[in-house]
Amino acid sequence: MSEPIAPALYATGGLTFFGVVTGLHPMLLVAGFIGCWWYNTYGQPLPLGKRVGSAVIAALIAAWTTPPVVAWVTSLSWWPTAVPALTVGFPVSIAIGFLTHRVIGPALLRIAQKKAEDLA
Repeated sequence: MSEPIAPALYATGGLTFFGVVTGLHPMLLVAGFIGCWWYNTYGQPLPLGKRVGSAVIAALIAAWTTPPVVAWVTSLSWWPTAVPALTVGFPVSIAIGFLTHRVIGPALLRIAQKKAEDLA
């Protein structure tokens, strides 16, 4: 199956504009989108609308969670001070976008289910 690239380009352009307007880092949005788009190429074929929708959700999650993760990682004592935080931000954003729907989402659902069972 050939990869439809035009919708991905339109979506990344829209995400860049959205990032500028809202204050989220536009390149972290695009990197998260690319990570999820990459993940979607490995699974079962999805309709284009679902593929773009899941990638946009993953991009938002990656843009919101990458700065705290990078701040935590770069504050560790073993982290080399010569490596700037923004340099590590893009690979982290791609990884978060890649793992959003298969790993992070189900883990959050399991945690929420356990908390709900503890309250009941």
